[in-house]
Amino acid sequence: MRVIKRFSYVFLCLFGLGLASSVSAQTVTCDTANGTRFNLEPRVNSVIQNSESVDFMLNRVSPGVDLLVGAAHDQRGDFRLFPGFSPDLRDGVYYVHRAGSNCAADFEGTLATLNGTVFTLGTPTVVADRARDAFFLSDDALGGAVVVGRTNAPTLLSTTKCPNGTHDFAHELTCWPVVNFVTFGNGEILDPHMAVDERTSGTGAGDVYVATQVENTANFPATSSVQIAACTNATLVCSTTPVVASGADTFGTHPYVQVRRDGIITLSYWTYTLPFNSTPPIPIEIKFVTCKPQGAPLPPVCSTPAVVASSKTGGGFAPAAEGFEDFLFPQHTNRLEADGKTVTTFLIYDRCRALIGQAFLVPACSKVDVVLTTSVNNGATWTAPTVVSTAVGHHYMGAIRTDPSTNVVNIAYYSTEKDPFEQRSQIFLKQIEPGSTAVGAANILTSASNDPNSGIGDLTRNLSFGDINFGDRIGLAVAGNGTKGESRAYVHYTWNNVRGLSNGISQPDPNNTLVPFSY
Repeated sequence: MRVIKRFSYVFLCLFGLGLASSVSAQTVTCDTANGTRFNLEPRVNSVIQNSESVDFMLNRVSPGVDLLVGAAHDQRGDFRLFPGFSPDLRDGVYYVHRAGSNCAADFEGTLATLNGTVFTLGTPTVVADRARDAFFLSDDALGGAVVVGRTNAPTLLSTTKCPNGTHDFAHELTCWPVVNFVTFGNGEILDPHMAVDERTSGTGAGDVYVATQVENTANFPATSSVQIAACTNATLVCSTTPVVASGADTFGTHPYVQVRRDGIITLSYWTYTLPFNSTPPIPIEIKFVTCKPQGAPLPPVCSTPAVVASSKTGGGFAPAAEGFEDFLFPQHTNRLEADGKTVTTFLIYDRCRALIGQAFLVPACSKVDVVLTTSVNNGATWTAPTVVSTAVGHHYMGAIRTDPSTNVVNIAYYSTEKDPFEQRSQIFLKQIEPGSTAVGAANILTSASNDPNSGIGDLTRNLSFGDINFGDRIGLAVAGNGTKGESRAYVHYTWNNVRGLSNGISQPDPNNTLVPFSY
């Protein structure tokens, strides 16, 4: 299984929250029924944005005004800046909102180096380093490497370094002033992910970790490994020899990396055994690894991968009659408990209950669930996976993050449970309270719903599957100051709430979209 590559756009928002007598007394003026569109794409002949990432700094601009950074695939190619390029040649573009409370983009541009524009091909990740007032962006680049960019909040707020409008080459360099490349072993780079160690002291404090799948196409069938590298924070000097974190596994995909509050790096991914003996290859095994930092650019030292759970229905499937593909994509978060020693790891993934046929080019699934498992011994053993929601319908593309200020664990996902036909989805968010592993009641973040298998994508692409519509993930970021009611979550996802015009036909236009939630 592999994700069809889409080119990456970056969205940065200074999210205006109206302030009354205190920061907690907020009025969010963005669209909380449908979510707010986060791109500047014209609505005529528009295309799809999906596979989002997001992070933010709470109250960074002023009390009640957050500095928010999002990222997503975008299928336009950079026609706006470079007319004539192929639609399959893609590169990273950022969008910034920093004025008013309507979430409109104020400026845009493309990641660049002194040697020219960087063309990126894969799924981007944005992370914030609040201790150093910095943001990082990563994506896989042409030439078998992962590109990593660094900027900071003062730069994003500067109308000199990051002026309004479409940036020229000079302002692309000043808006994201540090850009470097991480070179992995020979092979094709797929699905990179990134995390930063926000500690201010200790071995590895401040280090940036990049994990990716490296596919060796010289073998038949192709094999791949999950590799991880470490980069310095300020200058992005990265490991020259990344470490293989997936051990002897012959196929590792969809890596997801996080850093615990004690500096231990944690990584999850899924794998199967080659050669293929079925279609899709089964069983799928979800694996978990812990790594000790050595201080960048030295790569971390990683443990032997441990089995978390297994799936007998493959790594990709279509929810019932829908024509888009959902992926088994393990994601995890770590929570330091009140004793200051115990770490609980929460891991979720999308699980198909049973295959019921074929939906275009992918297997059709009778019911998709987001399932949760936990570990309190560094991933050596795990609880039996349980569903996050027992409601009817499909629940998919789960994302999970811990708010370290309150120890509340947040889980966001799409759900079709309110649609009698189990096709139209809404954004849901559930929470796990401190000291507990029980999932709480659902919060419905979008009152409107939409159909992921409809719209302009069906007119502008010959095939509508894989990540053509909703991609393989949504973005979730959470942060707070420790006071109940003053934490915020942002979910960054794909939505059809804006209509576009393609070949003279008005159709729902799938856009990268954002919705906030305060708790």
